[in-house]
Amino acid sequence: MTTSGRIFPTLREALHATATGAKLPMKQLAAELDWSPSEFSMRTTLGGESARVFPADDDHLVRLMRVTGDFSILATLAELCGFELQPKKERLGELLVEVRAELSRTQAKMHQLALELDEAGGGKGSRR
Repeated sequence: MTTSGRIFPTLREALHATATGAKLPMKQLAAELDWSPSEFSMRTTLGGESARVFPADDDHLVRLMRVTGDFSILATLAELCGFELQPKKERLGELLVEVRAELSRTQAKMHQLALELDEAGGGKGSRR
């Protein structure tokens, strides 16, 4: 799991983006946090009458970041307090392995896309 996170103007926006931008469906995220989907939705909405406070004094916040792999909430909190989020030095080797694996996957996707574009254009020599 990498230490990635976008920085938002507010913690509420970071929380909402973490919940709605996850690869897991909201229903599954809710189950991971032992909440009903409607409870999870009310705790991660940007506002409105149904909005509820997301508890920071129990393990829900940490569990959400770990399950999604999105540390935008932490990055936003650090930024709002004037700090910078960095991984522990002992994790740098692990993170480098992850970055190399992601780079390899991205290069394979780019290669496949180039092949598909060549086929669609009738070969390299017939591009418009």
